[in-house]
Amino acid sequence: MSEFGKHLAKIRRWTAMQERCIVEVKIHCRALGIADKDADKIISHLQEEGFIDEERFAKLYAGGKFRNKKWGRDRIIGELGARQISDENIRTGLGEIDEEEYRKLIVSMLEHKISITDNTNMLLFKHRLAKPAITKGFEPELVNEIIDELMKKKGIK
Repeated sequence: MSEFGKHLAKIRRWTAMQERCIVEVKIHCRALGIADKDADKIISHLQEEGFIDEERFAKLYAGGKFRNKKWGRDRIIGELGARQISDENIRTGLGEIDEEEYRKLIVSMLEHKISITDNTNMLLFKHRLAKPAITKGFEPELVNEIIDELMKKKGIK
């Protein structure tokens, strides 16, 4: 088997274990000492064979990070963008997140935080509620809207 064939087989096995994007494959090829032109050929082969599919990667990544790590859309968009996933594939990936489930997650995060946060200083209270959700990548406008709804429902002024 040629050197190229060995590299192709090795990368094929690596991409079969877990969904990968092109950028991750390029980085892995460099780490293995594979020349850039060979890496590009390997990537083309793997795309033709269906081992690499950036739309599928975006869907699995977005859905997985939302369900498992409780990340918001902003964080997921940033991470997919860092992997040079196209805007179209990012939109498709975000489509895997159910809007109702998304809001429910924010509500449950905020309800817990409300129960353990001192509300004597209202400005500081709202900041302490919003910061963890925004840090996880949930949109600030949506977080603040939900905070206002919960405070009204719970009678906190």
